[in-house]
Amino acid sequence: MEGSWKGRSPMKVEEPLERIAAADRAAIEARLEALLTRLAGQHAGMAEAMRYSLLDGGKRLRPLLCLWTHDLWGGPWRDAALDAACALECVHTYSLIHDDLPCMDDDDLRRGRPSSHRRFGEATAVLAGDALLNLAYEVITTLPERHAIPPAVCLEAAAVLASAAGTAGLITGQALDLEASPRGDLARVERIHEHKTARLIAAAMEVGAVLAGASGEARARVSRSGLDAGRAFQIVDDLLDIEGSQEALGKTPGKDVNRGKLTYPAVVGREAARARAAELVAGSLEALPEARGTHLERLLRFVVERGF
Repeated sequence: MEGSWKGRSPMKVEEPLERIAAADRAAIEARLEALLTRLAGQHAGMAEAMRYSLLDGGKRLRPLLCLWTHDLWGGPWRDAALDAACALECVHTYSLIHDDLPCMDDDDLRRGRPSSHRRFGEATAVLAGDALLNLAYEVITTLPERHAIPPAVCLEAAAVLASAAGTAGLITGQALDLEASPRGDLARVERIHEHKTARLIAAAMEVGAVLAGASGEARARVSRSGLDAGRAFQIVDDLLDIEGSQEALGKTPGKDVNRGKLTYPAVVGREAARARAAELVAGSLEALPEARGTHLERLLRFVVERGF
């Protein structure tokens, strides 16, 4: 999902999503590699642990949402948006490393390989996650040096990311998840989904809009679209945990159910969960009529399609 459409308007969707995304995904991988080499090579062992988790594949959903939202508004700083997209992936990867730790969700597999703490030990995994989180902010706050983008724009993008990664987002989501019991209600599981997953997905899209110079009204709609897409994404994740295979998921299936974790299907049932995910994606697209017929629309639809 990589490449550059600088100077071009979003293209209509006629090809399979994987083919559409191939060029931009390749660009994301190359930029992640370059940023790690340039900014995170001070300690060889730590650099190896960071690379292990950051460069091990994945759909790169959040970076693509950032780039393609930027493209939707015809933003002038696509190369800077690519750096910001990589910063979002750094935050996402940090959250996965910490999520897998024995003191959190205690998972031995991630994307089909041993999780970071299984490969390097818990202490190094914690540090690698911390390093990736800080690398994300270093990347965004140094955009003016590499891309001549106004500092105020970079500061706004950093604020959006920090809010989603902090107690307004990921941290509270993880804390609520640790506290939850399988007897929780729908309001609680929706609050977990919003904070732990949806707010970072919304931030990915809003950062793209910020770097495109979108208006405040447009940014609000982008954020609303991302929140609905993120909620749908987590519902489908809950369904895949029940129905998916280890090979397809790249992680241990059935773990949430076996541990008695609070999930959307556990509260409302599988069919109602599927219906709600589809409803949320429809709402996500309704908030962004500009996305109709573009790559971004196809990517938002993928959130639910991957679970069917």
